[in-house]
Amino acid sequence: MVTKHDIRNGIRGGVGRFKREVTASFTKEELGALCAELGISDTADPIDSKTTMRQQIRVAAGVADEQESASGGDFSKRELEEIAAAIGVEPVSGDEPEPLF
Repeated sequence: MVTKHDIRNGIRGGVGRFKREVTASFTKEELGALCAELGISDTADPIDSKTTMRQQIRVAAGVADEQESASGGDFSKRELEEIAAAIGVEPVSGDEPEPLF
């Protein structure tokens, strides 16, 4: 069974970021990379909040119709699946980072 952690790691790998061993929500840098992958160009301002970036991602991935009505909270499993599909990533169970040694 694919977990939220697996999906997030698949998305991280899909946007050129490092996968994580532990479950963690996206960092601001990871959200920025995801925005770039989805073609969201108005996130160039480095002070854009994580909430704003999450809203923009939801709209770009087709999860929400407009930014004003989109949630700014963490992504649900269904939303993560839709975001992964939008960037062409197929998450797999047990998607862990490669060992460093």
